[in-house]
Amino acid sequence: MNNIPYPPLRLRKSVGPIEDSYYENPDGRLVFEKEVPATNYRSIFDFGCGCGRVARQLLLQSEAAVGYYLGVDLFAESIEWAQQNLSQTNPLFNFKHHDVFNAQFNPLSKHEFAPLETENEQFSLVTATSVFTHIIERNLENYLSECRRIMSCDGIFRATWFLFDKASFPMMQESQNCLYINVDDPTNATIYDYNYVRSMYRKHGMTITAIIPPAVRGFQWLLFARPTSKELVEAPFPDDVAPLGICRPPANILD
Repeated sequence: MNNIPYPPLRLRKSVGPIEDSYYENPDGRLVFEKEVPATNYRSIFDFGCGCGRVARQLLLQSEAAVGYYLGVDLFAESIEWAQQNLSQTNPLFNFKHHDVFNAQFNPLSKHEFAPLETENEQFSLVTATSVFTHIIERNLENYLSECRRIMSCDGIFRATWFLFDKASFPMMQESQNCLYINVDDPTNATIYDYNYVRSMYRKHGMTITAIIPPAVRGFQWLLFARPTSKELVEAPFPDDVAPLGICRPPANILD
């Protein structure tokens, strides 16, 4: 497996860190070690897979076999590269273009929302890194519902979020639960009221079972959820006490 190619620099820039180390798994360990048990790697849906960072790490994973993997992303160039290069390594790994509008990565699409097209609707792990941090409020419920729909009964939903406490914004209406940073492109970053997010998980039949607060104050929270059952205990949101810092993406990612 050491001959698995690395994505080109242009595509790595579109998803964040560009160093080879972010695409490696030299010890063959569980990619989400201490977060997701080995039994949940049997079928994986990677929502917002980019050019295959997680997929490449999973291809190098030896501690638990991945029975099936499907990655979707709205950047067609990344999907094409991953399908041509990573799927050739293991035919159980597949990639599909999710054709929804994004000002930078899919500007010609006429769709704000599209169902998650899958052949297997029973994924034991649904992971979404830096996805719900870019979905505007009117589309949020649709995508949460889709993630729940494709989960197996013992599935885990792993997702990152930007969160804030709406109680500190007394001017916001009941129907307003998201803050935006870019008037020209609201999907640039979407920051949700944490109580609203919790209520949406409940509404769509998921219980948040574990929460990892950000390493930099105000940055990405990591939430883990399972299909709701009587045995599950909902995790409380801890305070964000991380140190202040800067985590800005490049201004022109594809330059």
